[in-house]
Amino acid sequence: MPELRLNPVTRRWIVTGKRTVMPDITEEADLCPFCPGNERLTPKAILETRDERGAWTTRVFHDRAPIFQVEAQLNPRGEGMYDRMNTLGAHEVLVETPQHNVRMSSLSVEQLARVMEVCRDRILDLKQDRRFRYVSLYKVQRDATSPRLAHSHSHILASPVLPQIMQVELRWCQAYYEKKERCLFCDTIRQETEQDQRVVDQNQDFIALCPFASRSPYEVWILPLAHASSFEKDIRDPARLRSLAGFFKNCLARVENITPAFTIVVHTEPNTQARGWPKDSWLTIADDYHWHIEINPEIEGDRRVLGSEGFYFNPIPAEEAALVLRALEPGAEPAAGE
Repeated sequence: MPELRLNPVTRRWIVTGKRTVMPDITEEADLCPFCPGNERLTPKAILETRDERGAWTTRVFHDRAPIFQVEAQLNPRGEGMYDRMNTLGAHEVLVETPQHNVRMSSLSVEQLARVMEVCRDRILDLKQDRRFRYVSLYKVQRDATSPRLAHSHSHILASPVLPQIMQVELRWCQAYYEKKERCLFCDTIRQETEQDQRVVDQNQDFIALCPFASRSPYEVWILPLAHASSFEKDIRDPARLRSLAGFFKNCLARVENITPAFTIVVHTEPNTQARGWPKDSWLTIADDYHWHIEINPEIEGDRRVLGSEGFYFNPIPAEEAALVLRALEPGAEPAAGE
């Protein structure tokens, strides 16, 4: 079973050890386990949405070889100066469409809204478990090397610790708010809107921009214009959910005009009801944090890390990237029901 280990120098938790395949899970090399009719090749569904004919449109189930396991006991322990614990949590797979070999950007706005609704509901449900401190939502899209990878899907991870990048974001957002009594991201949106150098797109609810210090060429962040710390709570209204789905679809289409390979990560507030948090940890999080979606394109030869210090070298400044992405036509938005 894998375990969590803490690097005492960087304070980064890592998972190490072999992942165990769940019992009674079969695999057939020539079949995609995510396609309709092959449900026997995946664990039992946790959640399914269905159309008017009764056919499933999205499916969520535990990963067949989960990194984090609900049944585990945390068992935190020390080894001298080192800390380790079991990988208590959850690792779920969300199949976004019954159609094989279809990119996420090709889904209709209606289907994308359904996918986001499922993501919202799974995050809200997992945060009911006070053992989990954070729920991650991410997607990796690359050229398919197997039938499974050719079928559009995302991952949902619930963990007993905060990922390091979230620790950094939360710490600096809190420090900014303590100094200025304003949200760092709201100030970013105001400045970017005024300068209009790095804005890629905007509608009445959301803005897409290339961050000032982009790590990779054509990196795009999507943020709500109105302050909100929680992705899952902010998109409860159906109209707002559909607004995000249409906006997100257009942003993906722009990026895919550059490259079909990218990583998508949703950054949302941690589980503020989790056990073990100091009482004063999240007193201002509703005011100081701002949820957002990060899209990191992968372009061969254009994303480099310099030395062990981890400096990113990005040959395309954010201003140039935004100009290119703005000029790319994302395509007409499908009507509801398509």
